[in-house]
Amino acid sequence: LLAGSAASSLGWKWGMWAPGMIGMVVGCILVLGVKDKPETAGFDPVEDPTAGGGSDGATSETEAEQVAEEEEELPAEAPQKESIRQILFDNVLKNPFIWGMALTYFFVYVIRQGVTSWFVFYMLQEKGALDAGVAAQRVSGLELGGLVGSLLAGRLSDMYIARSDGGGIVGKRVQVVIAYTIGVACMLLAFRGVPAQWVSAQWLCIFMIGFFLYGPQMLIGLCGAELVGPASVGASEGFLGWIAYLGAANAGVPLSIIVRDYGWNAYFTTLLCACAGALLLLAPMTNLKSYVQRKELENKKKMKMK
Repeated sequence: LLAGSAASSLGWKWGMWAPGMIGMVVGCILVLGVKDKPETAGFDPVEDPTAGGGSDGATSETEAEQVAEEEEELPAEAPQKESIRQILFDNVLKNPFIWGMALTYFFVYVIRQGVTSWFVFYMLQEKGALDAGVAAQRVSGLELGGLVGSLLAGRLSDMYIARSDGGGIVGKRVQVVIAYTIGVACMLLAFRGVPAQWVSAQWLCIFMIGFFLYGPQMLIGLCGAELVGPASVGASEGFLGWIAYLGAANAGVPLSIIVRDYGWNAYFTTLLCACAGALLLLAPMTNLKSYVQRKELENKKKMKMK
């Protein structure tokens, strides 16, 4: 909305300068205002510094006994810490569900980049926008809808998990992602069918596309983090992000060729096929358990064996 208004009133250069200047101001505020740890901001530390040793003798003796018992149960040689390569290959790349989520991310980013890159041109050619500034203003609802949709997606998935009787936590979030992806497909069809004269309806459709599109973008990363152990979260998120931006790259030249040679019907068909591909990949993952849940089940089995 800001870039479109600035470009329309002050020229196209200000469509780039205005958001950049605001970004610099906000960045300076964050650098000066955000603290590096809770203690700096006046809050209690996340981990209790006294957890390693108690303040009184009784507590220290109890903890010493617990440590001694744990050491007796450990093997003679403690296992070495896994390297980054081991974490990446053993915990991430060998997990077929991480690959499924990564490819789902690929399709989500094809849709996202396809929408953000091409909707302005579509508005100019098919929906009666007078210039790029007007078209950008109509497309501004995408990011606003994305903000609302991503926040609500996390809240909805948490509520769904809290109210369910059981099942996998990751699977519950995947079910929310599936619902959002179906919403993206429906709103793409609605936007395609809205007449050029219905400007408000166009903006609303784009708002809802952003609403449904940015939910999966946020939740898939969360699912990937919950699916692997704490030591593998960084590797998992990095791999998912890498595949996602491959999808964004594929929304460039391939979609431009599709639009140029086959028209806008083929463009929307491609985005709908990306939705279908994401749904097919997500379908086997609706009952996935998180890493914590799997560890709890393993511990229960061990206790029963004892």
